[in-house]
Amino acid sequence: MFNIITILLVVLWSGSSFVPAAVQAVKPLPTIEVTDAHDVASVRELNDALSSFSQKVTMCVKAERTPEVCQCSYPENLAKLKASYAKLMQQHPDWKDQLLSYRQLDKEGRNISGTLVLQNLARQLEMLKCK
Repeated sequence: MFNIITILLVVLWSGSSFVPAAVQAVKPLPTIEVTDAHDVASVRELNDALSSFSQKVTMCVKAERTPEVCQCSYPENLAKLKASYAKLMQQHPDWKDQLLSYRQLDKEGRNISGTLVLQNLARQLEMLKCK
């Protein structure tokens, strides 16, 4: 998860004149605007699973355990995250390695937008090996 945050920060900084030339040469992924209500629900489910898993791992790391141990300490959350990702990939295989953008209304009726970088998430899930 820490790598995802780092990559997102690099993308945000890419418009800045302080970014090294090598980083500025990176082309951003095209964004897929997710608008279908069923698709938004699936993307939101994946995002919620990712957020829940990330929060637990972050709390574990703050308790001075290693990230490797923490990432494998929540098998149910990890399984839910992997299942949500697999479900979305089954529904939309063409979204693999893409950047998804979506909007929805929260409980108070406010328009909330979000993004998911599926390429980074897939890479992190592939690298995560728990026994």
